Amino acid sequence: MKRCGRTQFSWACGMLALGIAGCGAPEDAVEPGEGVTWGTSRAALTVYEQAAQDTANEAASCKPLGNFYWEIGDGAGRIYGLSRGSGVSATTVMPIASASKWLYVGAYVQSKGYANLTPDEKKRLNFTSGYIEENTTLCGAAGTTVSACYGTSFKDVTYRPLQNGRFFYNGGHMQKLALDDIGARKGTGLVSVMDWLNPLLGTTFPESDSDVAVAGGFSGSAVQYRVFLMKLLNNQVALASKLTVDSVPAWPGGPNVAYTPWSAAGEAYYGLGHWIEGEPVNGTWTVTGHSSAGAFGFYPWVNAARTRYMVLARSRQLGEEEGEKSRACAQTVRKAYETGVAQP
Repeated sequence: MKRCGRTQFSWACGMLALGIAGCGAPEDAVEPGEGVTWGTSRAALTVYEQAAQDTANEAASCKPLGNFYWEIGDGAGRIYGLSRGSGVSATTVMPIASASKWLYVGAYVQSKGYANLTPDEKKRLNFTSGYIEENTTLCGAAGTTVSACYGTSFKDVTYRPLQNGRFFYNGGHMQKLALDDIGARKGTGLVSVMDWLNPLLGTTFPESDSDVAVAGGFSGSAVQYRVFLMKLLNNQVALASKLTVDSVPAWPGGPNVAYTPWSAAGEAYYGLGHWIEGEPVNGTWTVTGHSSAGAFGFYPWVNAARTRYMVLARSRQLGEEEGEKSRACAQTVRKAYETGVAQP
């Protein structure tokens, strides 16, 4: 079936259906909750859109997830999006947990310039610095600063020399970096963390008290995160061309891996504030994409070629491995959309 589209990859353009917007510039797209009529008939969907919708509703990796919003796009914006269930749309703001890491690093590299990063800064960005937080307490008290979040009342970050040079997935690395760089910033109000981050990335993420936890305290929506992903595709931020540099093994049992939450099969690496996903191709591990899944299920992704982005937005704050569950579902829906064949 021939697809209409605006990119060389012949993406589906599509009609309004279950929270989607079809061809056109991003500013012309209608967001779910802003005039979209839910429940458009199956006849209005292309075979690719129907495959994605059926997969989101019925695939084994997606059924346990509850309500979520999923979209895929390119450097010009969203191409197709859908909501599974009700209550979650492209504009729903939610805690994004570790998806914050990619944003913080994007802003940090933008502010410093990659060429100016020291070896110690790079180690804090790829989680090999030895700085580990002892507590998981979220820095949500009004008026808390980045410095206070680092301290004993909240994260209680300490340096562990035996972990220096080993991958230890933990927010303490970034909290140490933020302490030295934006320590006086607050979660809300004047000179807030978002006052620093949004101008650097050209984004509009909202302020909250917990934003001083730079490795996991941000909130946002698919629409707001989309802006950052598009800038990665369009080479409009310094991090865009550095997605594979300074990467280290990050899978269970990998060399110099002290702790990792990675639970999917096969290898994975960690770059500057984000996961590097891949798979074997003719016996060689090959990069397929970059992501920063959050513990509550928010999953942003760009492909290795930086021609496509994807977001699955959901927030389930009770559960285990919610980020991995979102990754598995999002990739399954993507395969269905690209092939036009619903996935089991």
